[in-house]
Amino acid sequence: MTLMEQEILEQSVVLKSCFEYNKETFEKIADAVRQKKITNAVIAARGSSDNASTFFKYCFESLAGIPVSLAAPGINTIYNCQLDLSNSLVIGVSQSGAAADVMAVLENAKACGAVTVSVTNNLDSKMAKMVDFHLYCNAGKELSVAATKTFTSQMFLLGYFAAYYSQNAQVCAELIQVPDNLEKIFALKPRVFEFAQKYKDLDSLIILARGINYPIALETALKIQETSYINARAYAASDFHHGPFAIVDENSTALLIAPAGNSEKDMAELKQKLLNAGAKVLVITNKQELAEGAADSVIYDLNGSDYATPFYNVAIAQMLACCISLSRGLNPDSPRGLKKVTITK
Repeated sequence: MTLMEQEILEQSVVLKSCFEYNKETFEKIADAVRQKKITNAVIAARGSSDNASTFFKYCFESLAGIPVSLAAPGINTIYNCQLDLSNSLVIGVSQSGAAADVMAVLENAKACGAVTVSVTNNLDSKMAKMVDFHLYCNAGKELSVAATKTFTSQMFLLGYFAAYYSQNAQVCAELIQVPDNLEKIFALKPRVFEFAQKYKDLDSLIILARGINYPIALETALKIQETSYINARAYAASDFHHGPFAIVDENSTALLIAPAGNSEKDMAELKQKLLNAGAKVLVITNKQELAEGAADSVIYDLNGSDYATPFYNVAIAQMLACCISLSRGLNPDSPRGLKKVTITK
């Protein structure tokens, strides 16, 4: 078993320990944000952490009604500009806690008196110690280069904080059930491996989703790129109609992340449009009807809102990336040209 696969299968335990460790911190951050009367949130990250941050943007905006912007750290590190973040909640997200450009955003925020939070898997990191509040992934050491358990723990911390701050008991309760539900996803490994065997020789793949599952399309593309070297590209389904659809023809393969929920109507319509253009369509879904007409699908038997299904979809995507890599004779733990900690400035 590869390290990546081991770490994928650890996620049920990791998310439980992640929640237990940070329970009191959620309240402290929420109190500070309410007292500050923030008008917006800014979140800085790179790579998989950036995809987790995009998940937070959708969650916090839809649950709390507060706008979230994704920071452009180059404003600080390339252009040497300082932003007025005085009325902001500013969050830095980094698995290692060593991202220099993310810390530059946090330093800017601290100088303004913003409420600052970091999300890392390293209690001893500079980033963990430089902020007002730290949310700890508590995921144990992640040895595979491809982030899996650190990604979902970041998602969990950010999503749960959004629900907690918004006092949405229903979403909080649903997220707490996610770790146990993931065991049902892991039971699909034989089906995912079969799926991977069929499509291991793809040269390119279009990955599509909408709404809160869009960050999962981004993360799926990243995982397939780094472990299998396939030219995987992710788009929001809504954006895909605005130009990129022109690349679709009978040689195209598209993977739709299409759970039941708010976006299912749009995803069903896009599926049909892709089929009409002659593309091969693959689907990850929890609703049989959304897979009808597709060339292939992975269907899981779990209901959930758009705040929970991203965890199930990304677990399938992680297994798929790992299985494709192995089917291509590659080592998903050591992708070429990559290392575990990447520091950009």
